[in-house]
Amino acid sequence: MSGTDIGLLASAVVLVVVAGWFVSAEAAIGRISRSRAEEMAQAGERGATRLVELLADRARYVNVLLFCHQIASVAATVLVTVVCLDVIPDDPWWQIFIPILAMVAVGFIALGVAPRTLGVQRADTIARRAAGVARLLAIVLGPLTQALIHIGNAVTPGKGYREGPFATQAELREWVDLAEASDLIEDDERQMIHSVFELGDTLVRELMVPRTEMVFIERHKTLRQGLSLALRSGYSRIPAIGENVDDVVGILYLKDVARRVYEHRDAEQTEQVESLLRPAYLVPDTKRADELLREMQSARVHVAIVVDEYGGTAGLVTIEDVV
Repeated sequence: MSGTDIGLLASAVVLVVVAGWFVSAEAAIGRISRSRAEEMAQAGERGATRLVELLADRARYVNVLLFCHQIASVAATVLVTVVCLDVIPDDPWWQIFIPILAMVAVGFIALGVAPRTLGVQRADTIARRAAGVARLLAIVLGPLTQALIHIGNAVTPGKGYREGPFATQAELREWVDLAEASDLIEDDERQMIHSVFELGDTLVRELMVPRTEMVFIERHKTLRQGLSLALRSGYSRIPAIGENVDDVVGILYLKDVARRVYEHRDAEQTEQVESLLRPAYLVPDTKRADELLREMQSARVHVAIVVDEYGGTAGLVTIEDVV
């Protein structure tokens, strides 16, 4: 083995170590939460402020680290192959088999198990130390990684991922399924986590009670009739209409009727439903469910009337339906 071969092998070892560091940094940044990074920043820990800024666009930096890991590992494999071609006698099978066997073993241990385990176990420390390097690499290599992602999406059938498939919702879903299979979480917890992802892709029209199944009351009905309808139907919030179902004038709450009747017994016969109506909250049927949930929580409303593109009543959705 010549001095050149030794130099190439030494370079391969350095590249493997560098690739392992990238893997460890990728695992740490993908693992640590933003709230934890903010806690470290408030405590004045070195590099925590940069880490908080980095986590605002986590996918970009994880993709760059993964790209650098690929460069280093491929380069190490090429160097080992070159040395084997020079050292091993003219036997093409051994010249190919030995570098494959060696780099598979090194890749699994030194680039898979060990650095990822270290990145998860010491996520706080490694993520803080890697934040500055990741930001610098993103400035230099960010455009290249984005270009490669776009090329990959172009040649891949179906819809691609804007940020690449390396830090995606689909990957997180697989982790959740794996956690359930390993008995780390229960099946109902897994279903609940999956439903959170699905919420952002769900439209209100998919959750609503259609108008044909809605229970409603005319605005001129008495409080006694409203109370009776609520008790028979089992609903505590009932839309009130004017001329027809498309003319929703408000929402009748059972607790409002019960309070009024309790305070004034004669009111159930003498007062009409419209005297106790609360404003109807109208939403388009194309609104996303997660946006509706935030709006209903902010406005402190529990039921919304869904309208179609023509302004007619399409259905009704409650905050319980969304949750």
